[in-house]
Amino acid sequence: MITKAYLLFAFTLVLSACAGATQPIKFKDTNIVTEDAYLKNKATNGVVLLDVNWGRWWNCGGHENAQLISLAFDQLPMSPITNEAEPTLVLHSPSRLMVDPVFLNYAYSLEPGEYAVSTISIKVADSISKVGFLTAKRDKLYSEGVPVGGTFVVKPGEAVFIGNFFLDCAYGPTLWRYHSDGKEAFDAQVREYKKRFPFLELDNVQFRLFKTKEFGNDYELAP
Repeated sequence: MITKAYLLFAFTLVLSACAGATQPIKFKDTNIVTEDAYLKNKATNGVVLLDVNWGRWWNCGGHENAQLISLAFDQLPMSPITNEAEPTLVLHSPSRLMVDPVFLNYAYSLEPGEYAVSTISIKVADSISKVGFLTAKRDKLYSEGVPVGGTFVVKPGEAVFIGNFFLDCAYGPTLWRYHSDGKEAFDAQVREYKKRFPFLELDNVQFRLFKTKEFGNDYELAP
């Protein structure tokens, strides 16, 4: 039986009486890896692969619907740990309106090291006119300087898969890190990345998930 832990206290809910509620996360999204950037930094950086589903989840945790809007990560160590500091990696939904409920492939060239989730934003709607955002920022996702939401590691010269990010709605809208279930499913997902990013060397992708006690379950890929 799969058990889930939830960091519900980490989210601050701000509801607006306006359907055009403003996105609370203002950081610019990070560019996905290009062939030029990959070749330039291939020897020193690693490639991080992940999927994100930005689609709406209907009847989510007591809300009419919910939608993951933003996700950001810091390279550690992070200083200063303030909500205003620019994250290292930022992802935004392509739209706050209707987005196809499918997982999209992302690849980023990042400096080697450990990275921690530092910002999460989820749009929630209780009606057409009552829309707002659940947000978790560094003041909730770090405790006494230590990241508590989860981390991932990338090594120089490697390509690493860290998971499939979406929502879970069992008790309330929250981020959840899913994963390919078994080697066959993982191999199929790697083929998707090869098709989307044909210039990347992806013959030896490491399966090393975003590690978290709050937003996902531990899982090891059987050989």
